[in-house]
Amino acid sequence: MRSALDRLRQILALALTALFGAVPVTQPAAAGEPAPTIIILDGSGSMWGVVGGQRKLAIARQTVGPSVSRLPPGRAVGLMAYGHRRKGDCGDIELVVPPAANAGPAVGEAVQAMHFLGMTPLADAVRKAAEALRYKEAPATVVLITDGAETCEGDPCAVAGELKKSGVNFTAHVIGLGLTREEERKVACIASNTGGRYLDAGDAAALDRALAETLTTP
Repeated sequence: MRSALDRLRQILALALTALFGAVPVTQPAAAGEPAPTIIILDGSGSMWGVVGGQRKLAIARQTVGPSVSRLPPGRAVGLMAYGHRRKGDCGDIELVVPPAANAGPAVGEAVQAMHFLGMTPLADAVRKAAEALRYKEAPATVVLITDGAETCEGDPCAVAGELKKSGVNFTAHVIGLGLTREEERKVACIASNTGGRYLDAGDAAALDRALAETLTTP
């Protein structure tokens, strides 16, 4: 009976998607399935730097949307960005695409339209993503893609630990885009404090693999 109901929900979701596009998430993931996820993408000015022979922002633009589009139908993913609208503003954090099924095209378009010019408020971005996922009510996952450490005086590692303790099952994965060893140390604890993974990405292929791994983790 359970599988029949789940199948019916999936059919209805696909039908709504055909009519209206991406379907907003209203239900938590079933047991054993990946939790609704928000990708937090670094929009800071340092994304103009080069790694693996490409600008980091170009790697993000060619990778993030297609990675989300390859996920199974019904997989709920959204996009948050920071530093993408204003220079020097630590409050520049925006939920660009709310978590929804079949959101690959919307995520891809949003990444293509992003500017890269601001600060790196990791602690506040992770907290806002958790809140958008209603982490105190249902399992929630964040995948943070960053090319640097916190620049807004926050303590992202402490925030991650707090979210883990107060949430139902909150997990944060971190993908470092061309980080130094010192930067890795400062952000990897976001993942370790929540039971997530830290993955290094030195080029587009590595970022694609890292997204595939983190977005499909139950």
